[in-house]
Amino acid sequence: SWAPLAEKVRLVLNEYPKLKLTQGRKVLEIRPTIKWDKGKALEFLLESLGYENSDDVFPIYIGDDRTDEDAFKVLRRRDQGVGILVSSVPKETNASYTLQDPSEVEHFLRRLVEWKRSSSIVNPTRA
Repeated sequence: SWAPLAEKVRLVLNEYPKLKLTQGRKVLEIRPTIKWDKGKALEFLLESLGYENSDDVFPIYIGDDRTDEDAFKVLRRRDQGVGILVSSVPKETNASYTLQDPSEVEHFLRRLVEWKRSSSIVNPTRA
């Protein structure tokens, strides 16, 4: 059970008021008390790398936790890239697609790499 571990982490964090504990499915996250989430992190990365309005990249965000919903929302709002929820049960989500489990994620990523390799051979200037 996560409860005893979460309680121990909370006790330690009492000494650090600028940090907070958030819980996801099978994860405890220690975060600064600033307004920050995975969506803001994704926006920060896109903007820092100069890709916020670029057609040169197609962000794909894959996640299996409720804390990933913020990133799915960002991609949907920006109409840039796709979010993919990994879940074996139907859930309400902001992701564009769903994969059932990690083996489907692996299969998807392998197919994506194969597609990229074959398209680079056909059109080497786009590699």
